[in-house]
Amino acid sequence: MGVMAFWIAAALLTLLATVLVVLPLLRGTRGGATALDHDRALYHARLSEIDADLKLGRIDAAEAEAAKAEEGRKLIALSASQKADSSGAGARMPRFALAATVIFVPLAALAFYIIAGVPNMPDMALASRPDRDLSAQSITQLLERAEAQLARNPDDSRGWRVVAPVYMRLGRAQDAVTAWRNAARLEPDNVELKTSLAEAMTVAASGVVTEEARTIFSQALEKSPGNAKARFYLAIALGQQGANAEAAEAWRALIAEAPADAPWLEVARAQLRAVSGETVEAPAATQGDAAPGPSQEDIAAASEMAPEDRQAMIESMVSGLAERLKDDPGDKQGWQRLVRAYKVLGQPDKARQAVEDARGAFPDDIEFLAALEAMVEAAPAREKVQ
Repeated sequence: MGVMAFWIAAALLTLLATVLVVLPLLRGTRGGATALDHDRALYHARLSEIDADLKLGRIDAAEAEAAKAEEGRKLIALSASQKADSSGAGARMPRFALAATVIFVPLAALAFYIIAGVPNMPDMALASRPDRDLSAQSITQLLERAEAQLARNPDDSRGWRVVAPVYMRLGRAQDAVTAWRNAARLEPDNVELKTSLAEAMTVAASGVVTEEARTIFSQALEKSPGNAKARFYLAIALGQQGANAEAAEAWRALIAEAPADAPWLEVARAQLRAVSGETVEAPAATQGDAAPGPSQEDIAAASEMAPEDRQAMIESMVSGLAERLKDDPGDKQGWQRLVRAYKVLGQPDKARQAVEDARGAFPDDIEFLAALEAMVEAAPAREKVQ
């Protein structure tokens, strides 16, 4: 019964396929633009991918323009080729050719399938189909294609630079280290690649600036004295080594020279406070910008209360901040204050969980996440709840 159902379904599908082939031939060649429309859609999709890579910093503006120009040349070439093909299509197919198609195609397909067909063969896995539509693939599938390409061409610097941030987004920090290392090997004079490599090493080491990463940051700083990323992680390394005085001096210098909108500025202030107890006031925020939650002044004022009341009040404020961040996870300052508050309260597990929650809101902001992890791993701030 199952085999009979299969052959009935196969016959119906063959008839349907034949009709779909013959009808356009009867109507002429008006539908010849279908393939070109597909190429145009693919062209616009690739432009969107290039813009996304540029926005995420995976490529620079010059590379983006070159990539767009290349895609434009491909579209022009495909358009010219398809126009040439369509120009020779001629008039309508003669009726006898249509009749032959209707009769021959199903019979030939049936004869071939009887000889070579296997009705019980399982489906081919989607991941094994290399020519499928790229726009329908997941990031993991696209990454597999890129890995296969890099296996064939391990000296493709741009390929390594593309896959490295993807590895970081997927939480594969060690693979990102390998990718950045290969990119830096192929472009030894590129300081940004080296700092990205050292940053990935730090993330792979759970926020600890390893000796190799520190050496790479130091070398990058020699070539580019104003490199903020290298200075940031070298200051963290000093604090992790217990050189609090040197770390504090490094943080002061970095904060003094930082742009007002630097995304890591609040983290730098928190690090300075952690290693020296010194508070550097941020510029006054406009009304409504302040992130609600327990400040150091709130905790200090609570010191005059009874211990039980003080603890309840502080924990209530911290809980309120945590709830607000669930509704507004895009508040970086709020995440910094939440992690710092958990550290002050002596709740490192909750601080680590807050970092994981922040990772869900900022999966691509490696610098911000690394700074939060450094706050968790750093020695507790000097201000304590008495």
